[in-house]
Order: sequence, then C-alpha cells, then structure tokens
Amino acid sequence: MLTLLLATTEAAANEGGKLSAIFGASIGLVASIIQLVIGLTIASFAIKKGLDLLSKLLSDGTPLNIWAEIKNRNVAVALLGASVVFSYCNVIGSGLESISAVLSGLRDQSLLASLMGFIGAAVNLAVAISVASFAITVVFRVMDKFTSDIDEKAEFKNGNVAIGAIYCGIIIGVSFLVSSGVSSIGMGVSNLLGAIVSK
Repeated sequence: MLTLLLATTEAAANEGGKLSAIFGASIGLVASIIQLVIGLTIASFAIKKGLDLLSKLLSDGTPLNIWAEIKNRNVAVALLGASVVFSYCNVIGSGLESISAVLSGLRDQSLLASLMGFIGAAVNLAVAISVASFAITVVFRVMDKFTSDIDEKAEFKNGNVAIGAIYCGIIIGVSFLVSSGVSSIGMGVSNLLGAIVSK
C-alpha cells in the first residue's frame, strides 16, 4: 500500500513538473513572439524616421525626396540612406535588448520586479530612439565644421559617391559607439529600479 502511495505521489510530482515545464516554455514562446512583433514595429519606425531625418538634413528649404534620388541612381544618397537606417536600427536595437532581457526573465521574477523591468526597458528604448536622431544630426553638424570648404548637401545631390561613402562609414561607426552608451544607460536604469524595488 505504501509503495502504491509513493508511486502515485511520484507520478503526480512528475506530471506537475512536466506541466510546469510546458507552462514555462509557453511563456517563453509568447515572449519571443512579442519580442518579434516589437522588433518589426521598431524596424519600420526606424526606416521611416531615419529617412525623414535624412531628408530634412539634406534639404535647402524643401525636404529632399530620398526615394526620387535613389530612383535616379544617386549612389551617394543611397549610401547615406542605408547608413542612417542601419544606425537607427543599431542604436534602437540596443534599446530593445533590455526588453528582451525582461521578457526572457519573466517567469523567474516577481510581478513587481517584472513591472519595474518593463519600465526600465521602456525608458531605455525611449532614450535609444531620441539618441539615434540626435547622433545622426550631430554627425552632420560636426562634419560641416570639419569640411567648411565642401557643400555636402550639394555634393550629395550631385551624386558624389566618395562623400557618400565617407559619411556612410562615419555614421555607422558612431552608431556603434552610441549603442554602447545606450546599453549602459539601460543597465543604469535597471539597477536603479532594482534598488528601489528591493528596499
């Protein structure tokens, strides 16, 4: 009788462990789907926002039509547009990493810790979006100072591939530095909120 009772208890424990594993895996799958949807939404935002910003930065009164320039095979503008979109995605991607961290640890944390994690991730993402635009604008302003004898806007409109290539490299390089800074801000926000929650 005791053997039967132990066997039944062990079977129930195994079944409970299996259900717990299925539940945990289900939460992980849902979190991955949410992360994918957020990533795709942010990607389309990054493309639009990046090209809109570029259009304004290259304007001389009226915004430059980036797609018309690309259609006319303006390689300089195409390189610049590609680097701006890459930079946006790179910087904002570092902001999304904090959301990924919260989603992956969702089942191991308390509700309050998860909520604080999402708040920290949202702050980090907002910082990343703001910093992406600011960093690209700063690159243009700094390069205007360094190259006072070159009218970059005119060179881009005339399809100067050399200037497109150098700007492409500078913007991509700066995006890696900025994304590291955004990740540090995210860790700082998470640590601050974690300290608040633990008190």
